[in-house]
Amino acid sequence: MRIPGVGAPSSYGWELISDKAVPKELEEGWKSEAIPEKQHAAFAPLLRQMRRGRVREDFAALAKAVEMTGLADPLTIEVGCGSGWNSEVLTYLLGRPIRYMGLDYSKAMVRLGKRCYPNLRFVVGDAARLPLRDAACDILISGTVLMHLLGYSQAIRESRRVARAWCILHTVPVVQKRPTTILRKFAYGSPVVEVVFNEPELLRLIADSGLVVRHTLESIPYALADVLGESASARTYLCEVV
Repeated sequence: MRIPGVGAPSSYGWELISDKAVPKELEEGWKSEAIPEKQHAAFAPLLRQMRRGRVREDFAALAKAVEMTGLADPLTIEVGCGSGWNSEVLTYLLGRPIRYMGLDYSKAMVRLGKRCYPNLRFVVGDAARLPLRDAACDILISGTVLMHLLGYSQAIRESRRVARAWCILHTVPVVQKRPTTILRKFAYGSPVVEVVFNEPELLRLIADSGLVVRHTLESIPYALADVLGESASARTYLCEVV
């Protein structure tokens, strides 16, 4: 996947693997100290383009999902926040400040977030074992993180536990025919694991977790047909807690 405005691809080298053959270091690949600065640098031109009126699909989908909750001043926690650029996306596209906290399992990501957005709160935590109380926030954003978790079922349940009203499962790659598939790829030069979901399977997991999908929005294009044998898409799911 090539990020517009950036010379090198952010992701490349996808290979099909078995979930039984994923080494620990691959599953924890996003903890690499080498990723945060590269990722932040890759998103900087996208943020500049946004301010000039060229809004990437995933930015627009996230802001639209928050807007569709109808909440005026929600406390929002983003799991898998990276350096926290979505706080800037939401503030700009919604046209108002937001109450935002970022959480990431990478200490390096959290350090960078604190440096880039010193007025916001960032904490280290695992998406499958969130260090947060029940109903801790109005909106829980799973920020492009389900696709990097082998424990995605537990992560969805944890998202529902921590959200008081809404969960946004953001930029989730899905296919319709093949089963949920595990891949190995390089992200910003570091090997990581990636999950592409069978959408009917994913929707059952969401429902079993006590969430109801109210809206589905198309997110960033996701072209992996040559690897998966069918076309994939990335979607953002606005889910209500029931």
